[in-house]
Amino acid sequence: MNNKYNQKRKQILLEIDNGKKFNIEELAMYDLTPYFQDTDEPNLYETIILNKNEQRKVEHIADNIYFSPPQYEALNFLENNDKVIFSAPTSFGKTMIVKEYIFRKKPNNIIYIVPTNALAYELEISFKENDNFSDYLIYDKLLSGSTIENKKMFFIGTQEKFLELDQSLLGEIDLFVIDEAYKLQESIDNIRSYKLSETFLNCFVLKSRKIFLLSPVAEFIGFEKYNFSYFNTKFNAVEKNYVLVNEKDFFDKLLKEGNKNKTILFCSTPAQINETYYKIESSNLKKIKSSFLTQLKQDIHPEWIVAKLLEQGILVHHGQMPKYIQNRMINLFNHDKKYNILLGTNSISEGINTVTKNLFIHPENTVGDKLLLKNTIGRAGRLGKYPIGYIFSTKELESQIEDIIQIKLAISEEKELKEIEESKQEDKIKLFCMSYNISEEVCKLLLKKYKLSLIKLGNILNVLMEDLMYPGIESLPFMSKQAIGRNYNTDPNKDKHLIKGYLNSYFINANRTNTYLNTFSDRIAYYKYKVNDNTSISEIINLFMQFIYATLEYNIMPIVNIGLDINDSNSDWAFGANVIETLEECRQKYYRKSYGSLDVDNLSESHKSIISAMKDYGMTNSIKKLSIDILNEIEERLNVRYSTSDIIRAIEYLAINSKDNKLYFTELKNKYIY
Repeated sequence: MNNKYNQKRKQILLEIDNGKKFNIEELAMYDLTPYFQDTDEPNLYETIILNKNEQRKVEHIADNIYFSPPQYEALNFLENNDKVIFSAPTSFGKTMIVKEYIFRKKPNNIIYIVPTNALAYELEISFKENDNFSDYLIYDKLLSGSTIENKKMFFIGTQEKFLELDQSLLGEIDLFVIDEAYKLQESIDNIRSYKLSETFLNCFVLKSRKIFLLSPVAEFIGFEKYNFSYFNTKFNAVEKNYVLVNEKDFFDKLLKEGNKNKTILFCSTPAQINETYYKIESSNLKKIKSSFLTQLKQDIHPEWIVAKLLEQGILVHHGQMPKYIQNRMINLFNHDKKYNILLGTNSISEGINTVTKNLFIHPENTVGDKLLLKNTIGRAGRLGKYPIGYIFSTKELESQIEDIIQIKLAISEEKELKEIEESKQEDKIKLFCMSYNISEEVCKLLLKKYKLSLIKLGNILNVLMEDLMYPGIESLPFMSKQAIGRNYNTDPNKDKHLIKGYLNSYFINANRTNTYLNTFSDRIAYYKYKVNDNTSISEIINLFMQFIYATLEYNIMPIVNIGLDINDSNSDWAFGANVIETLEECRQKYYRKSYGSLDVDNLSESHKSIISAMKDYGMTNSIKKLSIDILNEIEERLNVRYSTSDIIRAIEYLAINSKDNKLYFTELKNKYIY
């Protein structure tokens, strides 16, 4: 009976997708009343059902959108339980339901954790553009020693942003939400996972009145001692239709479907995206010229596959490209009818919240992570837009999606929880400091500043104590690999060339003349000179991008900064031979490359925070042109609690109203804001 019900429900959604209208009685039988189109004169039975439907209206949205009964049941569950694991399919509408809870209950102080800055920005804008939430002050930055009265507080950001806040200034938390809470299963060996687990524990330390963990459908293990209630449903307001495609017809089918409707191709890696270009480059696609295409060719390289695909009207999104390019790609996919096809990696599954009618799985994509596969497939279809999502693949996937996934809380393991807890215990810190001959004051400062455990800090200190044969930044990838272990997921033997190709000012080429390293073309020439292999131009660009925006920022620079912080407090500390010279060379070159002549170390807390937000948004190339005067102008437009979107609004305002720096702000606006 249940199978017949599901089949009939799916058939109705397929027919709705093809334009057929149904009466309210039949839709009501299958929990599909949100798809009912009002008749002029409903009969008595229709009126009764419509009245019930009206009770389920989504009140925070101006349009006539209604919850299905299971969604409304979820909303009531959130209202009636204080600690909830909310487990439902990706397109069930979990975010919309939490928004409705916030609108109806108006909690005074909210913390909302999301996995990426892009998702945080998207969520923040959706609240700020809705007048129903205008009584909230939404922020991700908080200046020390400041308070605000007569405003409801609403933090939206990543675990990293949350842990940067002064916890003593947060006040009493009424609602603490962790989106994509399945990531709590990841081992705290990974620094991002460590910070998420610490954030999870903080929601109890702060005595949050309500805690919601949002997750795809799964079985949860290890959460028992925290006394959560479970709302677990497989119901979906939209359906999926799985279509098997012959591999030889796959890319033709991709282009055909993408010509009609929004379509995403999911690839495992940027390399698979490159391969896709070579599969379709001979197709007779219409060339699309745009200022964005011109900008990509100038900023990056004309031979970059991403630029070549864009010229064919195909967008690309992956984590190894500058943030401003990612942002523009998603904006075009969501809002420009000329661009219907998006090629992306797991950054479209976990990093953004865009939707599509069609989702293609690359034929060579071996998705071993079933949770990632479920999340990815969840991009297809969306209530109110696409009643059914179409999944195209060369392999059978439907049975894999039905498998029950287990999510085991990482800190349910005694070893993992112990690592976090011992890093806060005075006696453990004291013993650690005695072992490494650093003061407790410095140790606590490092733990707080870099959000590390004693074990992770110890791994870094051990590396800093080892001798280097000679000073030089090419040693840093190997030092980072040793300190971070398996979570350093690139090749130090390649990274030693990438770090010099990016941070050095020039190199001496085969003709014994200087080639300056200012552009990607220069870096490509350096890499080819140093590495004699068949790596393509586009692959070299991707290698540099991954190194610049991930490896250097998140693996190498924290080690450099920790070492120099220790040296500032104790120049006699037991650094290995040539280590300090290497760290100082790296920081000097990194500062010059990132900030130009700006004296970063002596900036105010507020100015550093503004620069951090600009980097998060992807304005990296323009930061080196900053001045104190420009930073002051931005600061004057901000409150003591503010977010990245407030800085974007300040830039838009100053592009019109700045007295002395209008040209700079106009350039920022034209390149990054749209």
